[in-house]
Amino acid sequence: MKQKSVAKNGFYKAILNIFNLLVPLIIGPYITGLLSKDLYASYNKIFAEFSIFLVIGAFGIYNYGLREISRVRDNPEKRDKLFTSLFLTGIISNIVMVIIYVAYAFLRSESKIELFLYFTMIIQIVAQVFYIEFVNEANEDYVFITKKTIIVRTLYLISILVFVRKPEDILPYSIVVSMTVLLNNIISYFYIKRTVRFNFKGVKIKHHFIPLFVAFLIANVEILYTQLDKVMLGNFVSDISVTEYTLPTTLVGMIAAVPLALISVVIPRLSSYIGSNDKEQYKELLNKTINNYMLIVIPMSIGMSALAIEIMEFYSKGKYTYIYPVLIAAGFARIIYGFQSIVINLVMYLNSMEKPLTLFLLVFGILNAIFNTTLLILGKLTPVSALVTTALSVLLFTTFSYFYTKAKVHVEYKLLTKRIIGYLAVSLTFFPIATYIRGLGLSMWPTIFIVMAICATIYVVYLVVSKDTFVLEAYDIVKRKIKK
Repeated sequence: MKQKSVAKNGFYKAILNIFNLLVPLIIGPYITGLLSKDLYASYNKIFAEFSIFLVIGAFGIYNYGLREISRVRDNPEKRDKLFTSLFLTGIISNIVMVIIYVAYAFLRSESKIELFLYFTMIIQIVAQVFYIEFVNEANEDYVFITKKTIIVRTLYLISILVFVRKPEDILPYSIVVSMTVLLNNIISYFYIKRTVRFNFKGVKIKHHFIPLFVAFLIANVEILYTQLDKVMLGNFVSDISVTEYTLPTTLVGMIAAVPLALISVVIPRLSSYIGSNDKEQYKELLNKTINNYMLIVIPMSIGMSALAIEIMEFYSKGKYTYIYPVLIAAGFARIIYGFQSIVINLVMYLNSMEKPLTLFLLVFGILNAIFNTTLLILGKLTPVSALVTTALSVLLFTTFSYFYTKAKVHVEYKLLTKRIIGYLAVSLTFFPIATYIRGLGLSMWPTIFIVMAICATIYVVYLVVSKDTFVLEAYDIVKRKIKK
């Protein structure tokens, strides 16, 4: 297969992530402002519980499939056999989860509306059987993924506006969300099946079980850690506290998905370099990705923290403005999650370090549970404290894993460089700037635009003055385009 441009892949992946961000930003304020606070709290609590069943049913097939299909994508026979094995595994794991989930729903439901909410989410488990987008990603077919997602998300936006019209329309909202997931996956399934066929000769399900289990841990480490926060908050604090935790963390996660394209699009290429034992190319692309990724993640995350009051006022139409401290914590935590994504996805997982990765995830996951339990006993478990202790667990995991991989992989890579420290130092100036502008007494939108304009200008000037390699490369690309 002819290699596609990493820059082009990143461009389409970024467009995809930006669109996935814009739709929730458009519809989010509408939903949080419209739906009943109690019903929305029930939905978030139930979805937090449901997500555990969903990620177990997924069983790491996506990440594992992306890595393995990337390595055999030029061999149709091996590709088809691998695809068949993974698809059958997905059917089995999701059927098991549906059975367990139905029993759980009957036991947990306290009202008819809650039972109906639990049941509407079963659609997403069924849809997950057809979630084989990893084949498109392995083939670096980001053009199709982007176009398809834009169409589906636009239909989602229209459906929400048509079917969710009243504060009590929590069931229509849940159905639209689940049906959107199903439609997205079904379209990709039929698109992929035009070229990829089932091959049942030599199907190996047991052979993939252990690496799939590790991939499951990797793919869901952040979800599982934060999911523990949500479940404990919902069961021991209040339903509302789950919403107070979910809204800011989801918002930051949506924003952070844009630069995450820089990581996801290089996975097939880095996997290819490892497969051909080209350590020099691997090292060069890895370090370049780290710096470029953090160049965007750091100012974006700190910028959201600096404007936390205004962002929550806009996103919730004033209903949840008071939870801005959670957004501040979520912004800083996202930087830690950024480093974690690099170590897990680009180093440990691609270099097949499954055993130590599984052990580290288990150890620091238990540590996170201990932190949360301690907070609960002390009566200090809140959305902010749960988020902070989870971020601390992730930081300890990332630090430990970084030094371990440096010793084992024998590839020189750095998470903290002078460039990255510079990004952090300049970004921290956003706080005093936001505080000063807020003190002028302007309304929400002028405050947001002025702060963003000043902070963006300062950051870009810093990149230019420091002759950042990202800026120099961008300048060279533009220069070549002009000459053409």
